[in-house]
Amino acid sequence: MEKELFDIDQLISNRFLGTITPDNDQLLDKWIGEKIENQRYFSEQKKLWELFTMHQKMQQIDEHKAFQKISAQLFTRKKRNILAYIQRIAAIMLIPVVIASSIYILSEKTERKQQATVYNTAETPLGMRSSLVLPDGTKVWLNSDTKIRYPGNFSKNQRDVYLDGEAFFEVSKNEHQPFVVHTSGVIVKVLGTKFNVKAYSDENQVEASLFEGKINLLLRNSSNQTVEKEVKPGQSFVYSKNKRQLVLNRFPQDEINGWKKNQLLFKDDTFGKLVRKIERWYNVELIYDEQQFNDRRLTVELYEGERLERLMDILSLALLVDYKYEKGKIILTPKSKNM
Repeated sequence: MEKELFDIDQLISNRFLGTITPDNDQLLDKWIGEKIENQRYFSEQKKLWELFTMHQKMQQIDEHKAFQKISAQLFTRKKRNILAYIQRIAAIMLIPVVIASSIYILSEKTERKQQATVYNTAETPLGMRSSLVLPDGTKVWLNSDTKIRYPGNFSKNQRDVYLDGEAFFEVSKNEHQPFVVHTSGVIVKVLGTKFNVKAYSDENQVEASLFEGKINLLLRNSSNQTVEKEVKPGQSFVYSKNKRQLVLNRFPQDEINGWKKNQLLFKDDTFGKLVRKIERWYNVELIYDEQQFNDRRLTVELYEGERLERLMDILSLALLVDYKYEKGKIILTPKSKNM
């Protein structure tokens, strides 16, 4: 079995490098099409390869030691070992791939020397989850398909991070240096606390749930005015970016916090709401009749290591549908009434 996995990894690596033979190319396509897990595994490796090539295309910035260190680690390996090396980094370090930093020059009108601030971007691909520690000691867990941008050193007055996706924060307390999470639609300001934020830029809703401490929200209301709202422990908010409306309610902590423990929990949720969770969790696309199934409610609990087939079997029984897998997509169709 180990030899088979090694051969598959070699075939994948050869395809990305452009050195795969026609026969092996067909063999790899056949292997990918055999199981959903194979497609997911190949997609994850492709994502890692794309992240690596992004590194390769960017120029080194000699002034910034952190970027130099990452570049040296990635580029000193021979091409044939690139894929395996990136995989070891992801597995051993348990942190997201760190993309090259963007540089912002802060110029002053005086003749003082220009100062440069390095922004690091950590990204977790589809189907994966990861964690990291920020320069101030704040712990962050990233759900799949999530990006967070943060400076190499926070300013003295405020700790700003920029989030696209879902993350759980355990913020290191500092009353003189507020921690601020910028998202597409809402700004979350805290001093020290534990909270979860879900803010994907391609989704209309921003959601946040407070476990400990206190957070303040800065947002625009329906009158286009900037307002500030306080959230207390045990409360969550859902903000509609289109309607600019905010709803506060209580939340089940195990459900909100489940993904951090590699648990996928659905408790009386609509299928339409769950689809994006499933797609990000397993790196697949679900094709189905939205009018027929979006309002159906489900309760499902899946834990780390659960296979996608098990979830699809559960959905098949609950929704009375058949499913088939085609090139990264799962197609749901109503079961025949004659069966």
